[in-house]
Parts: sequence; structure tokens; C-alpha cells
Amino acid sequence: MWLHTFVPVAYEGAVRGVVELAESLADERAFVRSSVANAIGTTISVAAVTATLSALLGGFLVGRPMSLLVQKARRVGLGDLSVPLHLRPGDELRVLADEMNLMCERLSGAREALASESARRLAALEQLRHADRLSTVGQLAAGVAHELGTPLNVVSGRARMIRGMASQGSLEPIPEAAQIIEDQVKRMTRIIRQLLDFARRRGRQRVPTDLVALANRVVSMLAPMARRAHVDAVVHGAEDGVSTASVDPAQIEQVVTNVVVNAVQAMPDGGPLAIRVVHDDGPREAGTLGVPAATLRIEVEDHGRGIAASDLPHIFEPFFTTKDIGEGTGLGLSVSYGIVQDHGGRIEVASEVGRGTRVSIVLPVEEAA
Repeated sequence: MWLHTFVPVAYEGAVRGVVELAESLADERAFVRSSVANAIGTTISVAAVTATLSALLGGFLVGRPMSLLVQKARRVGLGDLSVPLHLRPGDELRVLADEMNLMCERLSGAREALASESARRLAALEQLRHADRLSTVGQLAAGVAHELGTPLNVVSGRARMIRGMASQGSLEPIPEAAQIIEDQVKRMTRIIRQLLDFARRRGRQRVPTDLVALANRVVSMLAPMARRAHVDAVVHGAEDGVSTASVDPAQIEQVVTNVVVNAVQAMPDGGPLAIRVVHDDGPREAGTLGVPAATLRIEVEDHGRGIAASDLPHIFEPFFTTKDIGEGTGLGLSVSYGIVQDHGGRIEVASEVGRGTRVSIVLPVEEAA
């Protein structure tokens, strides 16, 4: 491309000609293009450097502290309160980090206080349960003493007989007498072992347990008390044969013992006492109100005095009792209620004054997760 310039030439008052100047514009255009390209390149370079510096400085000044704050928040969410967060002095996020550290310290202190309080509560509950167990043993002492009296008399009589036969030189009946003595000693040992096993403090351990066998053990242990009260206690197994649940056998034995003792004491005139183990499939829909799909109920039904309607709401309260002074501490049902709740179950009581009481101990067949 060329630039043409025309200049007229005047001579003696008249235009005699034109001078044409021609100039190529290629160099100028090249210069313009070069200038524009340089300007664009410079702008892009400056923008790239600025962006890089901004990213580096932002990541160092903001991104890293924010990442540390996020990690700290995640650790707190998972329950880790032990590692404090330290940021550079003067950082705007330092205030937030300090507040988060202070929050963790407070939460940690609250957690320790809660753990300590929970430990004290569990220890108190365990002592309460043990005290109730020992109280029940005390109530059984009179019946056990009577139960041990008979075999002791037999052993004493046989021992005198052996001594008399030995002095007379007649040794033939001695083996039979010794066998009787051995049998009676085993009987007394079994009774004493049952009481010691019941009174001994044990650690919590849930294992598959046959509730029918457990109920039979309780009835066997309470047999002296039941005989003295003229109560005939009978255990009935589940009709479908399902009687095994994942429980702590020592604790559930304590619960059943408390309930059976109450039932025996509620029948001053004696009578039948039914102990049934009933299997219930429960609701089929998964997760229906959080109720286990299958439960086992240990029902203890007496025909005694019954419980007044005004007393029913209070029977699980500690130290509440309608018994005469010296007959109970008022801890039995309260302790039993706590034990059954720990197992994910419940206790149901139906009673009518003068007709009797039915106590149902409802336990899940499988241990709750």
C-alpha cells in the first residue's frame, strides 16, 4: 500500500503542473502491528505474573491457614480435640484459630468431666445392684438355714450311728451310712454354692443364655423360701422351644430373683406361682419404632395381694416399697429396671388388688448393637 500526495505547481498565476509524492506504508503498518503485539504480550505477561503472585501469596496467606482450619474442624467432628492449631501471629485467621483451640479445650474438659461422672454413676449403679443382691441373700438366709438343717441332722445322726456300730464291732452298715453322709454334704455344698454364686460380684458379660434354665436355677435357689411360704413355683418353657437370648446371665438372674421374691412375699397364704418364658416375633417391618424384631418375655404371675393403682407409677423408684419394715429395701425393682434397660428391654407390670400381679421382663433375642 502506498500513500500518494499531489502538490500543484503554479507559474505566472496559473497551475502548470502537479508534483506527485508516493510513499510506501508497509513499514508503518509493520510498526503498528509490532507495537500492538508487544502491548498485548506485555499485558498478558503482567497479568500472568500478577495471577501467579496472587495465587502464591493467597495460598500462603489464606489458603494454607484455611486448609489447616478445615482439617482442625474435621478432627473436631471426629472427636479429636488433642492437637491445637497454631497460625502465624498477626494473621487475620489467628483469632478464629485461637477461638477454635479454646473451644476444643472446653469440650475436652467437658468430655473428661462427663466421663468421670459416667464412671462414678456406673460405679454407684454397680454398688446399688450388689447391695440389692446382698439384701436378697439376707432375705434367703432364714430359708437356707432351714434347708441346711435337715441334711445336717441326717449327717449328725449317721455319724452317731457309725460311731455306735464301730464300738459294737458291726461294720456292715457303715458304707451305706457313709454314702448317705456324702450325699447330704453334696446337697449342702450345692445350696451354699448357689448362694455364693448369686452374691458374688461379676463383670458384665453377655452370652447366649437359656432363659428357661435360668428361671429353673432361680426357682431351685428360692425353693426353701417358697416351701416355707407354701408357694408352688413352676417354670413353663416357650411353646415353640425358643428360649435363648444374648444377656448377662448373672444380671438377669438377679432381676428374675427380685421379681420371684416379691411374688412369694406377696402370697402370705401360699398358692401357685407361674413363671413362663414366652417367645414373641414382634413387628415384621424393619425398624418399627426401634422395637426388636424378636423378644423373649419372662412372665412371673402370682395370686397374691396385688398392687394398688396409686402405687403402680412408683414401683420402679429407688427405696419405694409397700412391704413392712425389714422385709425389703425398695431397691429390687429399681435395680431390675436399670438392668433390663441396659439390655435394651423393658419391664411391664399388670396388677389388681386381691387378684395378683403379673410382671413381664421383655428382652431382645439378640443383643442390640
